[in-house]
Amino acid sequence: MSSAQEIKTVALRLFTQNGYEGTSLSEIANGVGITKSSIYAHYKGKEHLFLAVFDDALWDYNNHVEQMTKEIKHDSVEQQLYKILADICSYYHNSEEKVVFLKRAMLFPPAFLQEELREKFATSEKALLQMLYSIFEEGIEDGIIREEKTANLLGSYLCVLDGLFSHMVYYGMEGFEERLQSIWKIFWGGIQVV
Repeated sequence: MSSAQEIKTVALRLFTQNGYEGTSLSEIANGVGITKSSIYAHYKGKEHLFLAVFDDALWDYNNHVEQMTKEIKHDSVEQQLYKILADICSYYHNSEEKVVFLKRAMLFPPAFLQEELREKFATSEKALLQMLYSIFEEGIEDGIIREEKTANLLGSYLCVLDGLFSHMVYYGMEGFEERLQSIWKIFWGGIQVV
């Protein structure tokens, strides 16, 4: 692992645990086993390093979403929506540190980086949101999903996804699959044409 990557790995852990303000370059350097000045050989400063870690976490998430999209494109509308939900929850669990870092950075951003982080996040979410929008539109056109504003369906779906993430954080993974299936059953029952 290169020094730059080692620095980002330690920075990810510390930024996730302590936030931007609670993490110093000295702590990161100590975690890597280098001097603070060695960090400057790779990064201009803490802000530059934080943004590099943020970009890496977004890239990893987007790459995962892109792969998933290829795998589900021939499934039914219901299967696609369920699999996206289940897959993203699985990603949240398997990449917990990156996901918690992203959530923390979005909920409690350094004030001077707030707009930049929001823009980066919004840009990264476009592919997933467009895919979900298309699935909901297809479902409505095919008479599978009830007539509703697509934006409302999408917003509800994202609230379910965020709620599942919170549920995982608060209660862990024990029994999560059963909770996911029961939540999905209620959500799908509420949007499908009966």
